[in-house]
Amino acid sequence: MPYSDPTYDSEIEYFIKVNNFINYLDVGAGSGKYADIIRKHKQDANIVGVEADISYIKEFNLNKNYTKIYNQFIEEFIDKNPDFLTDVAIIGDCIEHLKKSDGLDLLHYLVYRTRYILVIFPTQYIQYSWNGHSTEAHRSVWDKHDFIQFKHVFKKKGIINLVIIKGFLGESKTTYVPEFKI
Repeated sequence: MPYSDPTYDSEIEYFIKVNNFINYLDVGAGSGKYADIIRKHKQDANIVGVEADISYIKEFNLNKNYTKIYNQFIEEFIDKNPDFLTDVAIIGDCIEHLKKSDGLDLLHYLVYRTRYILVIFPTQYIQYSWNGHSTEAHRSVWDKHDFIQFKHVFKKKGIINLVIIKGFLGESKTTYVPEFKI
């Protein structure tokens, strides 16, 4: 589904609101929820979205809130953009749609290119293709042990998880991570 679970929306919104970050990457943009949240607090933000399904880009008019929207799989984006940098990457209800090896490649790619990576994903939630969209099928299982190689914090509410990974680009002195210490 092009919609992500709202469980951690308030924490993500607060993170965006109180930090002075201007550059964002939204992996698996879907309906554009995270761009809407960012624009609410940072009208001048540079928001890059990557969305594999062209129908979502059209249906949700993603060009309106994103500075740039790429219609490609994230694996292709990684291969074509070795010098990409951003403050914050958001992977909202998307990492479980990738093969585990591709998801790990994505995290390794991003840790070199961000200040923070926010990953939201379900645990033990079965999903196959949805309304003819094969990209919606869950292809990998994730849990807290998958992030031990990164400097991170992990939070779980029911079946929904939030991981905040500290990237290698450093942090501003005003960085706020809700209810976490990194």
